[in-house]
Order: sequence, then structure tokens, then C-alpha cells
Amino acid sequence: MLRWNPHFHAIVLEGGFDDEGTFFYIPFSGLQSMVEVFRRRVIRLLVERELLNEVFARNLLSWKHSGFTIDNSVRIFDESSQESLAEYIARPPISLKKIRYEPFKGRVLFHTTYSEYFKQNVHMFEALDFLAELTQHVPPKGLQLIRRYGLYASRTKGRWNEMPWVAERAPEGWKASLSTSSTVEDLSYEPLSESAREQVDIDGRKRAWARLLSKVYEVDPLVCPKCGAEMKIIAIIEDPDELKRILRHLIKIGRSPPGFEPKRLN
Repeated sequence: MLRWNPHFHAIVLEGGFDDEGTFFYIPFSGLQSMVEVFRRRVIRLLVERELLNEVFARNLLSWKHSGFTIDNSVRIFDESSQESLAEYIARPPISLKKIRYEPFKGRVLFHTTYSEYFKQNVHMFEALDFLAELTQHVPPKGLQLIRRYGLYASRTKGRWNEMPWVAERAPEGWKASLSTSSTVEDLSYEPLSESAREQVDIDGRKRAWARLLSKVYEVDPLVCPKCGAEMKIIAIIEDPDELKRILRHLIKIGRSPPGFEPKRLN
């Protein structure tokens, strides 16, 4: 009843703008080819991460029904459908209204709409079994769940005001923020003075540093990779020679940082 079924939600334009700002509608096609490309890339990634061996990967590629699909039946035509889709994408893994805990027997009653796959709509779990099933749907702390591409990518979105055909169709919130920033510029906004910068506490700077690393590298540097507990910064080392000595020691004991190439120390 709580089967783990990993999938992605994507909001994609059926078309695009040319250099003159004219939008051309290009309906989706070749979805089956897209499915096959995605399937092969996922399996290749699992092999590279050593989560699958080559023999099992070839076996998966030979399956007639791969389990990979693309559903493009949902369309956004107005604000109501846009809001509904956004709520669906951001919804939690399970609704509290669907579960009821029975403390006397230590069981969880789960009820939902009828499932053709399971042939039922109610299931009784042992408490620990329910938690085990549920935690499959909870992503690791700090994992980046939403990515933006194209016009919504950070680099491109900052240039919307240079593209009138995009700015004209932009959300009202963006237009309001642009108007506010323009007003600030007209008032000759001045950056923080040196004395004001000193008032930003060290803890605040550390938290900002951790958030930036988490956003760029999708890894929270303040979360222990073994137990998941929050870690505390005790020192910041900036001396290049000292950093190299630490890295060489980590490589020597087999604890090289993820993705780090030892050749870079030469």
C-alpha cells in the first residue's frame, strides 16, 4: 500500500521563443524514445555508482516492460490548474488523514482510495513495518528536490527584464519585486558600511556558507554522513599547505573527500 515508486514531476513548455520574442508551439513527440534514453542513463548511473553490476544491468535492459514511463496528460491552462499542480508536486509523502494509530496493539491502520495493484483500500501495519515503509518516501536532509532550467534557471531569470516578451508574461510577484528594486536604485541605495558588516555575527556567516554549499553541491556540510546529526564548526583552515597535508592524510587512510581527485595535489 505504501509502495516506493520513484518519479519526477516536470513543468515544461510545449514550445519556445525565438530571438524576436515570438512563441512557437511545438507539441511533445517521440515520448517512447525519451523513455528509452532516460532508462539507459539511469541504469548507467547505477552501474557507475556500483549499485548494479554489468550483468544485472544488461538483464534490466532486456526487459520488454521496463517500468519506465512518461505521462504528459496534465495541462496547465489557468491559475487554478497551475496551483493544483504545484500543490500536488509539493505534497508530503502521506496524508495524516489516511492513518490511525492503535496504541493498544501497536498497529497503524492505513486507508486510501482503492488500488487496482493491491486490490484493496485498507491495510493494517505493525508500527515498525509502517515506519520502515514510510521512511522510503522521506528524502535525506538537505537534498535538493526542485531544479529549474531554461527561463526559470537562476542565470536566465535575472535577465527577464532584458527580454520584453518574457517580462510581459512573468508572474505578478516578479513584476512587483522588479518595481521595488527599481525604486531602491532611484533612492541611491548604499552598500553596508564596514562597521555595519562587522555587526553580522560569525554564526550567521557560517550558516550562510552552509546553505550555499548545500545549494550548489547538494550536500549539507553540517550534517554527519554517518548518523545524520548536526555538526558544529570548530575551525576554518585557509592555509593551502595545511589543507594539502590534511587531504594527503585523508587519502592515505582511505577517507578521501567524495569526488576529489588525488592528482590535484600534485
